[in-house]
Amino acid sequence: MTVQEIKGKKLVKGIAPNVEPEALLNDKRKVFLFGSPSYTNIGDQAIAYAEEKFIKNRFPYYEYIEIMDYATDEGIELVKEIIREDDIVCFTGGGNLGNLYLDIEEDRRKVFSAFKDYKSISLPQSVYFEDTEEGNKEKKKTQDAYHQNPNLTIAARETQTLDVVKETFDSNVIFTPDMVLSLDIVPKELERDGVLFILRADKEKVTDEDFISQMMKWAEKTTYAERTDTVLDTVDTIDYAEREKHFMEMLDRIGSSKLVITDRLHAMIFSIITKTPCLVFGNSYGKAKHSYRDWLESLNFIEYTDKNDVEELERMIDRLLQVEPNEVDLSKDFQPLVDFFAS
Repeated sequence: MTVQEIKGKKLVKGIAPNVEPEALLNDKRKVFLFGSPSYTNIGDQAIAYAEEKFIKNRFPYYEYIEIMDYATDEGIELVKEIIREDDIVCFTGGGNLGNLYLDIEEDRRKVFSAFKDYKSISLPQSVYFEDTEEGNKEKKKTQDAYHQNPNLTIAARETQTLDVVKETFDSNVIFTPDMVLSLDIVPKELERDGVLFILRADKEKVTDEDFISQMMKWAEKTTYAERTDTVLDTVDTIDYAEREKHFMEMLDRIGSSKLVITDRLHAMIFSIITKTPCLVFGNSYGKAKHSYRDWLESLNFIEYTDKNDVEELERMIDRLLQVEPNEVDLSKDFQPLVDFFAS
């Protein structure tokens, strides 16, 4: 394949939006990241942002090449033509390995079975297959696809997922935190006011609306309360070029709040980055709960709870608001991922 042919391929929107076409043919080892999100979930956008920083900052000898989620088929065909023996194929991390988000899982199956002869990794994930006939059917499809690839590593981001992966797949497995926790961002010093409720409106939502109303009324007694989500409804898509802007805007919104109340894993993580007190509730299968207990329980300004007694939660929040935020060093916990890319 020539540079001119590569430039022609570049016209397929979403293939390698982060590099010039010539980079696809240079002599550097390549890391290909499939599944880079174009949808408006800022948690997943932040994961992709962190994946790029993690690999480019630690391993500058790699050419890091992204393929957007809407260009998976075309990306597979292009990468097949240019991949070399020591290149690495990745699929972006998140909470979508399983049968809840089948379009993404189907792409992941395609990628890992297409590149079965190459070193491959599913970056830190939460895994959930529903215990239903449909869930078990999709689990079998995923097993069949993944087991075609003897070079596959699956990274689990909490112990619940680690157990599921070990029980479900014959692949190599490593254990690391969510990729966004690998970022080294100095938070802005912003004036803080109000309580920001960041709450799900999707199939993982379990927090009761009556309870949410009680909590918002409580907050409005002393300050103002605002409700939002980490899934934006102001834009239809977010491509590579817009990712950082939207991520930083979300950090600023959280960093200018006195308190965050959320059932979103990444709203909790964004609160950690911005040193914002945060009360966390669960989703349908426990990824925020287990991430908190595995990695973040030592933080004094973040609290996970399953309780719904407003008076008890008030006492919990008072304590969160009074502490001087501490830190947790997770750098050593990413060593298995460092070792994967270094080898």
